[in-house]
Parts: sequence; C-alpha cells; structure tokens
Amino acid sequence: MGAYILRRLLLVIPTLIGIMIINFTLTQFVPGGPIEQIIARMEGGGDVFEGIAGTGSELVETTDDGYIGSRGLPADFIEELEREFGFDKPPLERFLNMMWNYIRFDFGESYFRNISVFDLVLEKMPVSITLIDLK
Repeated sequence: MGAYILRRLLLVIPTLIGIMIINFTLTQFVPGGPIEQIIARMEGGGDVFEGIAGTGSELVETTDDGYIGSRGLPADFIEELEREFGFDKPPLERFLNMMWNYIRFDFGESYFRNISVFDLVLEKMPVSITLIDLK
C-alpha cells in the first residue's frame, strides 16, 4: 500500500510540470496575450478579440488626418511593455524564470489591486476554508 501511495505522489511531479508547460504555452503564444490586451485598451478598444468577432468597426473608413492617436502606439512604448513583461527574452528563459518564481512562491503582483498575489490568496483563504465540507 505504501509503494502505491509513493508512486501516486511521484506522478504528481510530471503532471504538474506538464500543466505548467501547457499553461505557459497558452498564455505566451496564443493571440490576445497580455501585450495585445494592453495595446487594445490603450488604443481605445475594449477587447483584443473585437477584430475576430466582428464589431462593425472594420467597415468604417479611416483617414490619416495627421492625428497622432490614430497611428497607434509608438514602437518604443511597445518595446518597453515587452521588456516589462519579459517578452524580450527567449521562451525557454521565460519558462525557467516562471518556474523559479513559482518554487519560491513568488506569483507576482495583481494587476487589479497592486498587491502581491500571494498576499491576495492569503487574504481570501479564510473565506475559502469556510466553504470546505468535511463530512
């Protein structure tokens, strides 16, 4: 019985690594990532997927009337965003940095509340514990 439990516990490690690889791949390489979301918000659009879903804005004819805002965000600002989010590094280095941060329980900072994600989880833990049914 002990050997069975040990084998099951050892299978948790490759399972977690597989989940981390899939999660990293989806969040880093699928269109609509964090950089595209920020660019869409700053350019006045609410959602990066509006172009895919079709909002009717693609029918509006745009003219270049010299207005700087109609030209999009400056390239140096986009490069600064990529540097801030770590997209200037190779994917393997980003993945290893992510894993190292997770091992140290460093989950980053919340974009909405400007506090550590770990502190946010600890703050909500009592409510989650009360939902446990120990029958």
